[in-house]
Amino acid sequence: MPLVRPALTTELTKDVFVKQIHSHNDYWREYPCLTALSLGVQSIEADVWVFPELNDSTVYVGHNLASLTPDRTFESLYLNPIMSLIEAFNPVTDETKEADTLNGVFDTDSGATLYLFVDMKTDGLATWPYVYNALEPLRKKNYLSTYDSANGTWKQGPVTVIGTGNTPFEQVEKLTARDVFFDGVLGGLNDSFTAYISPIASSSLEALVGKVESVDGLNSSQTQQLSQAISDAHAKGIYTRIWDTPWWPVEKQTNVWRQILQAGSDFLNADDLEYAVHFQ
Repeated sequence: MPLVRPALTTELTKDVFVKQIHSHNDYWREYPCLTALSLGVQSIEADVWVFPELNDSTVYVGHNLASLTPDRTFESLYLNPIMSLIEAFNPVTDETKEADTLNGVFDTDSGATLYLFVDMKTDGLATWPYVYNALEPLRKKNYLSTYDSANGTWKQGPVTVIGTGNTPFEQVEKLTARDVFFDGVLGGLNDSFTAYISPIASSSLEALVGKVESVDGLNSSQTQQLSQAISDAHAKGIYTRIWDTPWWPVEKQTNVWRQILQAGSDFLNADDLEYAVHFQ
């Protein structure tokens, strides 16, 4: 039986509680973004590509070059659905027109922001202006979280955009009115990183603690390294995410996930969302 496309209404997240899960490779799913939101997943990710050298201004979404198609774009798979959902949660009526806050995309927690990771796969400096400009419809509606570096003012919006991959740090850092943030380097957070540049810091598990050999998960030394990196991030007010964890055998995945959560990491990085949302 074919899947029914999730409706872009407030019913999508009705009675769904927000979970600090990061939907890795979200675009693999038949309905990127919407599937994750329907499960209460708070963080999603798009791998983006641009080809200005071909006089093409489209921002494509895909895992690799072979997967790119004209209909799989940043706008169609992510920005338009997110825009429609936020508009559905913020109807303009006599009762709401004077409201000074905006509802997010989760019905059970209207104040929760949606973290939208944008993994730039093509050259960062070349990709940056296309991604930044693509966000303009959300920017105009004040849907994006912002930080005004001139007066130190943070304003959380329905969507918090975080650049990763080849995102150029210097472009994020120099934004006076910052509404695109940077995926911090977990385990390497020097003085350049603050919560107002990097709300979240990430690392692959192997880069952070080395290869996990045992089905029982991390050894004591690895556990200590993990805990220290998370503690360092939290001291800066930065949330954490660990990616590229073992997925097989399942017992190994389960043990490692539990250790990551016990160490205090904030977002559970997952490809299998159904498994992740029921993980205990």
